[in-house]
Formats: sequence, C-alpha cells, structure tokens
Amino acid sequence: MSTPSVPAALRRAVEADLQPVRPLSPVWARTLVAAAVAAVGIGLVLAALKLTLRSDMGEIPIWLSWGCTALQFGVGVALIGLALREAVPGLGVPARTIAVAIGTGVLMQVVVGVATWVHSPGMPYVIGRGFRAGLGCARHDLALALPALAATLWLVFRALPLRPSVAGLLGGAGAAVVADALNHVICPMSDLRHVLVWHTGLLLGLMLAGWAVGRLWERRGNLDR
Repeated sequence: MSTPSVPAALRRAVEADLQPVRPLSPVWARTLVAAAVAAVGIGLVLAALKLTLRSDMGEIPIWLSWGCTALQFGVGVALIGLALREAVPGLGVPARTIAVAIGTGVLMQVVVGVATWVHSPGMPYVIGRGFRAGLGCARHDLALALPALAATLWLVFRALPLRPSVAGLLGGAGAAVVADALNHVICPMSDLRHVLVWHTGLLLGLMLAGWAVGRLWERRGNLDR
C-alpha cells in the first residue's frame, strides 16, 4: 500500500511558516532563574514594606527560625522545579510524586507553625481583631509569593505544558512555601488560629490560584484549536 504524497501547495505553505526557535533551557536552569527572581523579589518586598523580624526571635531555636527558613525555601524551589518539569511535553510528573511533593510542602508549613507556637506564643491573639491582623499578614505573604509565582507561571507557559493546571498547582504551592520561608520569621503571631487560618489558608489559596490560571490557559489553547 503506497503512502500518498504531500500536496505541493501544502508543502510550500508549511515551509513558508517555518521559523527558527530558541531551544528550551534545561529544567534545572529555568528553576534557578525562578529561584533567583523569588529571592530578589522577596528582598525588594522586605525593603519596600519595611518588614522586620519578629521580636521574639531570641526565644526560637535557630534550627526552627533560620534553619527552617532555608529548608522551606529549598522545598519551595523543588516544587517550582517540578512545575517546570511538568511544563515540558514528555517530562510529566507522576501523580504520586505530585501528591507527595505538595503534601510535604503543606505539612512542613503546618509543622513549622506548630513548633514555633510551642517555643514562643508571640504576640497575643486578641478576639475581635484576628481578622484585621490576619488580613495584614496575608497581604505580606501574598506580596512575598507573587514574584516567584509570576516567574514560574511565565516559564511554565513558555514551555507549552500538556497539563497547565497541574503545572500551575505545583507552581502555586512552590511560591507559597518560598514566601512562608520568610514570613514565619516576620509574622509576630504564633497562635494556631492565626497560623492555620491565614498562613495555611493562603498556601492553599495560591495553589488554587495557580491551578485556575493553568485551567484558563488550557481553555484558551482549546479555543485556539
């Protein structure tokens, strides 16, 4: 059975549309770019908002303060790396790995919050003022996360992911964990009502936001086709 030849007109149309493209950088290189943007962005936000360390830093062991800051930042960058790997067709991340990675990020944020509360109560939680304090903390956390989230999503969509919502979910989780790495030594409140509602709540919210942006990108791609 002979294979039909490509019509000459179609061949010419395809050849006319061919353009040189820049090869996609390796996942590790793009992860380093996102990590650098996150670090610079955090520094700029700290300077712009004049955020300072919590006043009870002396009561918190260094492994829990700066040690967990470094560990959370590393876990956040690893989540971003998974998002960028998921964005490359053919390099999709297995569902189990995604679940373990996101679960690790969320669990670490909760454990760090609980451990900090055990070592120091921080600023007292005042009934009736919790919403205002939480909203202010959430704004700081969001500002710290946005540079990493924006850089990650930009790099994700440049790679044309097959599952953009999954990549967005991982990117949102990574950006949130990176932000909490600093926010847990800035926020003066250790009360679990504050930590679990506002800090963990924002982490879950950024995961949802990354997933939603990915879904919108996916729908736009389907409409274009």
